[in-house]
Amino acid sequence: MDQEAWWADRAREFADLRSRHVRSWIGVEWALREDVPESGPHVFHDPSVPCLQLWGLQAVLDDGELFTVGTCAHFGDSSTCGLWRHQDLDERVRDSRTWAEPGRGTRWRVLSELPAGPVGDVTCFADEGVLAEVLLKIGGRPLLLMAGELYETWTDELDFHRLDESVLAFTDPAAADRISWTTSRQGLRAL
Repeated sequence: MDQEAWWADRAREFADLRSRHVRSWIGVEWALREDVPESGPHVFHDPSVPCLQLWGLQAVLDDGELFTVGTCAHFGDSSTCGLWRHQDLDERVRDSRTWAEPGRGTRWRVLSELPAGPVGDVTCFADEGVLAEVLLKIGGRPLLLMAGELYETWTDELDFHRLDESVLAFTDPAAADRISWTTSRQGLRAL
């Protein structure tokens, strides 16, 4: 199977969420900043950051099934990552002792800020040969999932990188348009 067909199959897995019902979300969140003297070792929230940065997240569906979202490296280019459904990670994401150890800069938590309800629209976008973004409409509310990562700079600023190893979750997709990304989102194409 060539890489385009493989990524098209990944997009179909997300499209299969259409008409399902998301009861809740859980996930492993990465710290935005580490070792900040005034607030402790890890900072997970910053009002200037319009998204969650996650190692992975799971939708708990109406029938109890888990739909786990993570990232995967591009064929032959480990520096470019895309979204995909990680069926083999369900147990690891659910086990907070494995992936949210103190001192690692991660925490497991219920993601109550993400929308729940019936899944309506599902639109998948490719870029650089990977599944770059998935826009979901859940319970009438949007949720944009994107392969990306925030890098803390030596000046304590955050750089927003696309097509990286984390999952970025935006409840306001327009906020992603306002971010100054290190690489352009102009190459997105709907699948």
